Amino acid sequence: MSRRSRFAALAVMVLVVAAPVLAAGPNEPDSPETITFHEDVEPILQRSCQGCHRPEGVAYGGMKAPMALTTYQETRPWARSIARQVEAKEMPPWFASDDTHGQFTNERILTAEEIDTIVGWSKTGARRGDPAKAPEPLEWPTGWLIGEPDLVLDLAEPFWVDDDVKDVNISLKAVMITEEMLPEPRWIQAIEFRPGSDVVHHIVGSRVATETETPGASGLLGGIAPGTEPFYLPDGAGRLLMPGTQLYFSMHYNKEPGEGTGVWDRSQMAFKFHPKDAKIDRVAKWEGVGNSDFEIPPGHENWVIGASKVFEYPTTIYGYLPHSHLRGLDARYTAYYPDGTEEVLLDVPAYDWNWQTNYIYKEPKDLPAGTRVDVLMTYVNTEERNEQTVLELDTTRAVQFGGPTTDEMMIGFIDYSEDRGADLVTEAEGAAANATPAAGGGQ
Repeated sequence: MSRRSRFAALAVMVLVVAAPVLAAGPNEPDSPETITFHEDVEPILQRSCQGCHRPEGVAYGGMKAPMALTTYQETRPWARSIARQVEAKEMPPWFASDDTHGQFTNERILTAEEIDTIVGWSKTGARRGDPAKAPEPLEWPTGWLIGEPDLVLDLAEPFWVDDDVKDVNISLKAVMITEEMLPEPRWIQAIEFRPGSDVVHHIVGSRVATETETPGASGLLGGIAPGTEPFYLPDGAGRLLMPGTQLYFSMHYNKEPGEGTGVWDRSQMAFKFHPKDAKIDRVAKWEGVGNSDFEIPPGHENWVIGASKVFEYPTTIYGYLPHSHLRGLDARYTAYYPDGTEEVLLDVPAYDWNWQTNYIYKEPKDLPAGTRVDVLMTYVNTEERNEQTVLELDTTRAVQFGGPTTDEMMIGFIDYSEDRGADLVTEAEGAAANATPAAGGGQ
């Protein structure tokens, strides 16, 4: 079995849930307090698990759960494994620590009581209980997570990922936005990316061609990696999209090379627009606070790399997405305010390359003008780390910034807007009004 195949098998067994083992236990006791699936466990699964663990489940960043947990018959074989995972807090996947300030729309956290319920259910025989006491099955939406898109763009041409490809980054054009597709400039409210094959690791959408997500690059629209959810903007904030714009997919493909492993890809990006009469007073940006000038020494267990950004204007933050590769251990965003105080915005003590979660505020975070945000990430470049990863890492060499997964990146993406009055909105709308679609103009 190849190294990647071994890892894939382990990923299902360890990262998601262990191999299905029937939960053995005593017969259901006569006590009315017996924990049962339908009355006690199923409501928890509906709230916190079935969003991914269902037939045709949600594919956050292309990552689909390997089994459904919507019925007793589906769930019962996995009872012990589920109990182990939730007790270890490895499932549901959520990596922000209690040091993080703020609440997020996509938090996936079980309460202590919910964990005890699932563990107790497994230990007492994983009984079914009375189906009459089951909650009503949930009706899940189909199609795009953002709802019916207003505009969908494919890769301009299907891309062939050849048999011998193992790990490649490439910038590919999207279909040109014509006036027929988009008769007038529109403000983007939500963006969703859909991988066109299972060898896509991540996608970044932008108005400029780039084969790596260069820290601080302008024109970024958003992106996905395994575990990333669609990007939403609140009322009043948007990104302007114009007819004639040429957008790009910065694609990262990763697979095991070999005869017959080649595959066609035609990934997509989809947009929901604000209503035409919506008042937009903030231009949103998706920007990387990162560092590309670093070298991680061979054999080092705790190499810290940092980057900073000073926000000159009052700023509203909508969310974060920390990004590193296989050597990344953790990530932390800290705000240093003009009055001398500081606050941890996001702390991810156990970064997981396999689950690159984005953190979207329930209520956007306001920063005063002059706030500095530091992003720190820690890396390990040891043989022990190599044994834990999906790809072979050469831990005897110094590691620098690079697109391949066996190199590294240090980028703390931030989704934000600056309060500059009407300046940015007027500037964006003026550029749209004066743009010549035939020139393929972006912004």
